[in-house]
Amino acid sequence: MFKSFGKNLRIIKYVFRFCPTYVFFSILYIAANAVGSLAKIFLIKEIIDLVVNASDFGAVKSAIILYLIIITGTTLVKVVYDNFLFNHYRTIYIGKIQSLMYSMTKTVDYEDFDNPEFYDKYSRALRDGSTRGIRVYEDLVRFFSSMVNALAIGSIILISDAILLGIVFVSSAVLVVGTNLINKKWYQLYKDTETNNRMYRYVNRTFYQQKFAAEIKTTSIGDLLVRRYQDNARIINKAHLKTQFQVALLTLMNQFGAVFIEQGGTYIYLAYKLFRGLVSLGEFTSVLNAALSFSASFVEAISFLTRIKLNAMYIDDFLWYVDYQPKLETTGKDIPAAPLQALVVENLSFKYPNNEPYTLEHIDLKIPQGEKLAIVGLNGAGKTTLIKLLLKFYDHEEGNIWFNDQEYRGLIEKALRRQFSIVFQDFQIYALSIAENVLMRKAKNDDDLELVWKALEKVGLKEQVRALPKGLDTMVTKEFDDEGVVFSGGDRQKLAIARVFASDAAVYILDEPTSSLDPYAEKVINDLIITNAGNKTIIIIAHRLSTVVDVDQIILIEHGKIIEAGTHSELLNQKGRYNELFTTQASMYKKNGFHDEPALTEAEKPGPAAPGLLTEPD
Repeated sequence: MFKSFGKNLRIIKYVFRFCPTYVFFSILYIAANAVGSLAKIFLIKEIIDLVVNASDFGAVKSAIILYLIIITGTTLVKVVYDNFLFNHYRTIYIGKIQSLMYSMTKTVDYEDFDNPEFYDKYSRALRDGSTRGIRVYEDLVRFFSSMVNALAIGSIILISDAILLGIVFVSSAVLVVGTNLINKKWYQLYKDTETNNRMYRYVNRTFYQQKFAAEIKTTSIGDLLVRRYQDNARIINKAHLKTQFQVALLTLMNQFGAVFIEQGGTYIYLAYKLFRGLVSLGEFTSVLNAALSFSASFVEAISFLTRIKLNAMYIDDFLWYVDYQPKLETTGKDIPAAPLQALVVENLSFKYPNNEPYTLEHIDLKIPQGEKLAIVGLNGAGKTTLIKLLLKFYDHEEGNIWFNDQEYRGLIEKALRRQFSIVFQDFQIYALSIAENVLMRKAKNDDDLELVWKALEKVGLKEQVRALPKGLDTMVTKEFDDEGVVFSGGDRQKLAIARVFASDAAVYILDEPTSSLDPYAEKVINDLIITNAGNKTIIIIAHRLSTVVDVDQIILIEHGKIIEAGTHSELLNQKGRYNELFTTQASMYKKNGFHDEPALTEAEKPGPAAPGLLTEPD
């Protein structure tokens, strides 16, 4: 219990941190509840006794007026607290705690997202953590309010009649046990169906997002998703029905405790004393009110003690998240201000968590400042994995990576990644303005906007954007704005590529972001990047070899190893694997009508085609 109570206190600290004035209003609320409860007992008894004894009407009127003033004042405090202050501070708290949790997401190790068990806990923490703190705090406020009431009223009952207090205790104990069991049943359901609920929400999200609409309309994937949705809904509903049945039985036990023991026992016992003349009518009414009020307060107070353990179950996920210690993120020191001289990879080997084979083995590579490097190879060769290691998304098992003379393991990830501007193969376009999509942040001034215009001009989108009524302020997608722009697939890629031109990073990385452009458009973009990059270092992962023939160095990765490296001409002259791949692709271009490939020198002319090595161009 003490451990659970400690967890509750830890999460309540966030309420004190984000909503300190809420505490003052909570104390006022507790006091109002106590005063109102005592007034209902003492003043009602006084009024009834005055009326029964035919006392002076003035005294009766004064007692009634005092009662109405107290009840009106305390009720006003409670109504404002329950219907305004609670919602007001709840909104403040949720906004601030969600901001905190979302900012913490940046520190989660990339590899943990590959773990379904981690994802379940992470999902629960984000979903329930945003509200659990304020709910625990409200539980605590009501606990103190109930305890104050129970102690005050219980003392009155104990002085009046200890037997009556015993009846209330027995009925309250039954309610507490039943409520505790009900809470446990609901939490177990919540935990057992987490994975099913995630799939349930995933399907909802898929049908909601525009990017899935075309395939849903033209394939049977929608039917498959609906079946998955129904299967998981069936599992959730079956578990829910079973829990509801169990809860119904426990609720019946609770009702038995409340109706038959508490109300039945209290009414019968007090009626007997009234009939025997042992209490007056005023005492009968006040003690009855006291007994029922005490029962409600006592049950509420004890229920909080049972909810401490229940809350701790939910809080565990949130505390696990705030206590999360990354193995990789937020470690090391900042990068010195010296400009990039070279990225060096030494004898690097890597395999993904829980995977037996190595994805990369014994990689040696030096990328001097200003070099234009292309990484080529078939799908699954390990090209993107190498990029992820350069970005320190994963830690490598063997070997070293150096940024100048700084070893990667000793560098802060955030500082390291600022040196790179990346466009991933699965890049995202956001429902934000065009300017924000290019800068990947809010535009601060006119210089930022000019930077965006220049970037858009380089990728060929400037005139298209300039023709829009809102220009750079135009929202991308129509999800939140009817006047938003919906870019074609190729234009979305150009918009993403504009990000590198708007960046002051030392290294540009393009992980096949132009894959949906035709070969010539891709070649134009790649040439444009190389031409405009100046002294920037560029790393391009390319599927179509002809689009990167002008880079300074090409490395060919196959089965996780660098098997060839050199310039385009040097690799062709080696008559090795690169020659085979280039020959095959060139023949496919000609077969599909791409006849304007650059002419090759005699030294560059490929040997015989090796069929089936690459797929047809996109």
